[in-house]
Amino acid sequence: MLREEQIDLRRQRARAGHFTIENLGKNLVFSDYRVSNPQTKGRYTVTIRGFDPGDNSCTCPDFKSNTLGTCKHVEAVLSTLQTNGETVKRRKAAITRPEVNLDYGAANLRLKLQLPPRHSDALKQLVKRFFDEAGFWSGEREHDELIAAIESVPEQITVMSDAMDFIDREIVRRDLARREKELLANLEGVRNLLKLPLYDFQATGAIFLACRMRSILGDDMGLGKSPQTLAAIELLARERGVRKVLIVAPASVKYQWEGEIRKFTDRTVQVVEGLKDAREELYGEDAFYKLVNYEQVVRDLDLMNEWAPDVVVLDEAQRIKNWESKTSRAVKKLQSRYAIVLTGTPLENRLEELYSIVQFVDDRRLGPAFEFLHEHRVLDAKGNLVSYRNLDRIREKLAPILLRRTRGEVLKQLPERTDSTLYVALSDAQRVPYDEQQKNLARLLAKPVLTDLDRKRILACIVNMRLVCDSTYLVDKKTNVSPKLDEFAAVIDDLMSSGDHKAVVFSQWETMLRLAAEVLDRLGIGYVILHGGLQGKDRKVVLEQFKQEGCRVLLSTDSGGVGLNLQAADTVINLELPWNPAVLEQRVARVHRMGQNRPVRAIHFVTRDTIEERVQQAIEAKRSLFGSVFDGDSDTVAFTALGTTSFLTGVQEAIGIERPATPESGRLEPEASAKAERGLLEANVQMLEALAAWEGPWPAEYRDRLIGVFKDLADRIQDE
Repeated sequence: MLREEQIDLRRQRARAGHFTIENLGKNLVFSDYRVSNPQTKGRYTVTIRGFDPGDNSCTCPDFKSNTLGTCKHVEAVLSTLQTNGETVKRRKAAITRPEVNLDYGAANLRLKLQLPPRHSDALKQLVKRFFDEAGFWSGEREHDELIAAIESVPEQITVMSDAMDFIDREIVRRDLARREKELLANLEGVRNLLKLPLYDFQATGAIFLACRMRSILGDDMGLGKSPQTLAAIELLARERGVRKVLIVAPASVKYQWEGEIRKFTDRTVQVVEGLKDAREELYGEDAFYKLVNYEQVVRDLDLMNEWAPDVVVLDEAQRIKNWESKTSRAVKKLQSRYAIVLTGTPLENRLEELYSIVQFVDDRRLGPAFEFLHEHRVLDAKGNLVSYRNLDRIREKLAPILLRRTRGEVLKQLPERTDSTLYVALSDAQRVPYDEQQKNLARLLAKPVLTDLDRKRILACIVNMRLVCDSTYLVDKKTNVSPKLDEFAAVIDDLMSSGDHKAVVFSQWETMLRLAAEVLDRLGIGYVILHGGLQGKDRKVVLEQFKQEGCRVLLSTDSGGVGLNLQAADTVINLELPWNPAVLEQRVARVHRMGQNRPVRAIHFVTRDTIEERVQQAIEAKRSLFGSVFDGDSDTVAFTALGTTSFLTGVQEAIGIERPATPESGRLEPEASAKAERGLLEANVQMLEALAAWEGPWPAEYRDRLIGVFKDLADRIQDE
């Protein structure tokens, strides 16, 4: 009944569609037809051999996956042939020579041999060896034996292109299954495929990905899905001749993949970006890896398929969980023999989302969508979803293509701590205020002599540039454009969906934490906020709440998190990377400390091509210099560095702005040197006093800290 309803539905769509139908066989009824849809620009080839379901075929995705033996394009062509009368409808296409085609009407794809009325004894023997009485593949022989047998008979047997592709895939699948057993018996060679060694569970994962052809890696967050993927590709390159790999990832992760590829391999890598002409040139250039984002697939699908990748990798595959979205439909049209899908939440998604992701790997693995949903969804009388059922069957079907390990399963193999950097791009809305502050900073640094006010402005520009990297709201209090918060939403949703995890989220700016709290509110994730303004009793209440089952996230400023033991968490997320390495270690040490019995992952957000990335790449001394000014938790800060050549040079290198060279002065006598140092100290105190009183976007806890330091400096000057 269900299948008949689905066939009727496709007939209705055929009648409602505005298809252009062209007969490619000189007006013969049993022929090939080109069916085009002017609205969607879709174009498919329909082969008509009869008037019953299963007689015909179509090259569209629905025909290949629905197991109905028909689709709206087939039904549209059949509808145009109705005028030929019942006599034609009772006819079948005559079989004039042997033909091997692929039968899409069963749950599993299978070969079918159609024979003409007369054929040789040799062909009869071939049929007996490889096919059953109905002409379907018996499965008792190997597919490469069939190819050899076809070439040995006197008749010319036509093997349809999709059947030939299927035979080729089955031969490769068999060879890889044998190779998988060999590799699992000796992991040593796989462990050292990359420049850095793999853990045993990662080597096993790499073997799975390489030997299953098209598969999903659903490991828990932080288990190293990237190195497993790169090792699998390295294995395929060495043993199966893979030379082109397309990695599709969220825009913010493309450059992270570039870093991982350079870190783990010696393969060439190219990020595809820019305007259309530039992208076209990049697709034409030689590179082993090409990195694109999901939105580009919609625009560049033809260029990507023309490049003909051997492997397509989908990172953060949740981006195609909506099968109706334009991006999802485009991604599923990417063509490659091998595919690797990476997602941290493969079975915790809604079933419709899981189905959409699996479609990319194997569009027949879970059966047609209508049967899948009918079997696994429980609806009430109004059609509302009540529950899911028969989930064990789904796991069974997915077992050959899905590998998932949790942290607990591989705990003994895990490092105690894993750090990863998540790069995000600066949006256009952020670029305007960021560039404005950078220009102001360039003008200040170009001055041969800096006043106290200039020094204050330099600091203000740097702070504003950092604030813009977090969100436009931190500088204008009106808009809230923040790729960081968008990516934070994806990361935290993935984390909270993939196990019993708790996270501590740090930011220097309390306002940024409030914005992160809004993200958690939208996701329905319980949280608490800790900041320096809380009294001891209130802090204790917050920490007790964080230990409760329903609270998953602690949002904290540096001053709020001082001295805390946060072992209830296993993940640390830094919305901005502290410039002082000591502060970074202090943040992570709140979670990663004695008594912690779970692996700890630290995730650091960095905005690409901004001051954040440049300081991250700077030498340790420069980071420490900036950190002592902006991130220091101690009561004493080396403010004498402000205004000196070393500090200004550090600013210039971090921002990427050249500062005019100043003539070197002769060496000062001790008395003159002491006087100059005292004058510089007094000037810095005046500048910092003004900074503390400044009503711009500077956190209150920083102003309070500065005022305390000013008093110490004033006492020092008085003593001298």
